[in-house]
Amino acid sequence: MLNSYKNKEPVWAKYITEDNLPTEDLQRICEIIGFEATKKLMFNAAGDKFSIHAHCNQKYKKQYIIDNYTAKRSNIRELVRACDTTERYIYKVIKEHVEGKKNKKEN
Repeated sequence: MLNSYKNKEPVWAKYITEDNLPTEDLQRICEIIGFEATKKLMFNAAGDKFSIHAHCNQKYKKQYIIDNYTAKRSNIRELVRACDTTERYIYKVIKEHVEGKKNKKEN
């Protein structure tokens, strides 16, 4: 959590509207998380640079696949849709998981 989080909006905040956000990035953020949350970022993280990497959710998708895999054809198709991935990736995750378990037992 940000240590410098401010609970109050600045007095000039009333001039900020969804229609006049200054950048396309802020407009996109507003579409995703909403206007109030976007303003909080503007007030509390102005000048900060951060990015959300394309593969930031891989770890969670892998765990979902491992937890929900049943080896049935219909299940694999469901996992492909739920994780927006390919069958090949599903099999790769399961193979890595099984091999990882074998390696732990051997050690």
